[in-house]
Amino acid sequence: VNGPMSQEEFDELSLPEQYIVTKCHELVASVTDDIEKYQLGAAGGKIYEFLWDQYADWYIEISKTRLYEGAGGGGEKESKAARRVLVYVLDTSFRLLHPYMPYVTEHLWHHLPRPDQGEDAATHSLMLADWPQMDDDSPLVTSSEAVSSFESFQQLTRSIRNARAEYNVQQGKKISATIIAKGPIKDVIASEMKSLVALAKLDPDQVAIYEAGSDEAKEAAAVESVQLVVQDGVEAYLPLSGLIDPVLERKRLEKQSEKLGKEIGKLAGRLKSKGFVDKAPPAVVDKAKAELAELEDQAAKVKASLEAL
Repeated sequence: VNGPMSQEEFDELSLPEQYIVTKCHELVASVTDDIEKYQLGAAGGKIYEFLWDQYADWYIEISKTRLYEGAGGGGEKESKAARRVLVYVLDTSFRLLHPYMPYVTEHLWHHLPRPDQGEDAATHSLMLADWPQMDDDSPLVTSSEAVSSFESFQQLTRSIRNARAEYNVQQGKKISATIIAKGPIKDVIASEMKSLVALAKLDPDQVAIYEAGSDEAKEAAAVESVQLVVQDGVEAYLPLSGLIDPVLERKRLEKQSEKLGKEIGKLAGRLKSKGFVDKAPPAVVDKAKAELAELEDQAAKVKASLEAL
């Protein structure tokens, strides 16, 4: 990294790369402004949030689909672009973090690939390296369109993940899915299908994307599935047969029902005891009644699930 990424290089990147570089450049502008205003805590919090919530949670995971053949990668151009973006964003983050963590960032920065600085050893230091944006009149390249498109992709991924959690799908199990979308967003999802497969743990052989309103989309909607309305123009259908193992799910629900039954019986017995009701403070009795109502509501939902199963 010997300077800010140019518009020409940025335009050659795929959507996830454009997204993370845009968010990184927006972070630079925001942190620079905060530090100039002595809002040091706010600036540090933004760097922390970016590194965890954007760089680590999303881009590092997606980069695996570029770098490793087992994750769908292997192309030389795509792999080089991913490595370039990984280093560029990390290098920029180290520069932003240096005022807060000088020793750690200095040490780590020396492990990053960087251009030869010549014989002057003093320039081989993060402490003397340029701030990511030296000229306020030349803002770093960004793309609001890339951010908007990738946020739609994120929303789809989260929806599928939430459905997996709701239906207690085993963590390593890959499920099938049909994505219905229209217009440019369909092309965006299709271009990053391998990333969706990796992040949402889908079966690559049982994933399809169709244009909204097409015959294929209507057929997908007719199958008994969990329908996820992600946003206007984007839906996902997850076949129930792939989400749950009926035998295992029945055992799980029966075990949960038995446990709830014991807890309800124990709490109901306390509330029927005159010694408890007469002697305990009203607040404690009311709390016990509320807990009993909550347990009974949970038991009713489990019973309904068993009946539906």
